[in-house]
Amino acid sequence: MYIPIGILLVETYLKVKESEGYIANMIQGGSNRQKILACAQHLFFEKGYDAVGVQEIVNTAGITKPTMYYYFKSKQGLLECLLQEGGERLLQRIGDITEQDGDFEDMLYQVTEVYVWCAVGDMEFYLMLISVFSSAKDNEAFHLAKPYISRLIQLMTAFFEKYAEEVPEMKGKEEYLAISYTGVINMYMLVYFERGELQSEKVLRTLVKETCAFFKKALT
Repeated sequence: MYIPIGILLVETYLKVKESEGYIANMIQGGSNRQKILACAQHLFFEKGYDAVGVQEIVNTAGITKPTMYYYFKSKQGLLECLLQEGGERLLQRIGDITEQDGDFEDMLYQVTEVYVWCAVGDMEFYLMLISVFSSAKDNEAFHLAKPYISRLIQLMTAFFEKYAEEVPEMKGKEEYLAISYTGVINMYMLVYFERGELQSEKVLRTLVKETCAFFKKALT
């Protein structure tokens, strides 16, 4: 049974993360591995993967290079770990909801709500994922991110395929719709993030409604 995720929880999460100083807390209380991951993700998110060096990561985490290399063999290995942990978490949550049954319009809303909640609830990871996937195609970061984006598209393609009989207009367009769907959400997220509006429950609900309305209109 689907239990709607309260978007207020996202607002609370972001406020707590901002007020307590997420990176500072992780440095003070986390394990060395957690410190490295948290600091690297924050730096990759803020500056971009290619602009961050190992020395900056270890300085921010308050550790030495040998300590980092004990846990991760390279900066690439660090990004790979971040993508694996965050990517699997994102895919699992979205996969769980796309597998549920119900009326297409209701399920589209529920899937979009969960999708947005997952992205906002782990905003640094989600925007980092978009960023590295948008890098040059020969870039090592792109090749590490590509499998997770591909699997996300596959999940949404399967979702639209499941309802193709109920909504004939989708027949034969399922992958196109999946790509368009994720693209629309990504663009909304980037725009609202740049405006500093993702802390607002009203904006998040609007984001969900606008995404669903866009697809309903596209199918008519």
